[in-house]
Amino acid sequence: MLSHAPIEYETRTEMTAALRESGLEQSADRLGYPQRLADEDPDEEPIATASLRHLTLFLMDERHLGQPEIGVSPDGVALAQWRVTGNGIMAMEFLGSGLIRFAGASGPGSRDGELLRVSGTLPRAKALQAVQSLLP
Repeated sequence: MLSHAPIEYETRTEMTAALRESGLEQSADRLGYPQRLADEDPDEEPIATASLRHLTLFLMDERHLGQPEIGVSPDGVALAQWRVTGNGIMAMEFLGSGLIRFAGASGPGSRDGELLRVSGTLPRAKALQAVQSLLP
């Protein structure tokens, strides 16, 4: 796992460009959608810069997870969602503090038909450990 922590991206444009330069064009494009919504509609909450920074660094460091669907919560927190084992789902909210709020469940096609479920709010390394059982 690489760490981009020393880099301080200040703007959405810098973060989107960093994703593109890292080969994560699809994530950069997906990130652009909620940003455009917030720019065009005053009722849409923009993604908080600190939250977006944590998401950007996470995606660049954790490429093995693939490129997620990206959105924004009503509070401006960046959200990412991936498909996981057995057609399950894993979602993460990237809080401005650096903590990750996560929840996930395997699909019905995994581990003898029993669903695996996990949720919590933890620092990145511990959140990744917690969701490990959901990953292929």
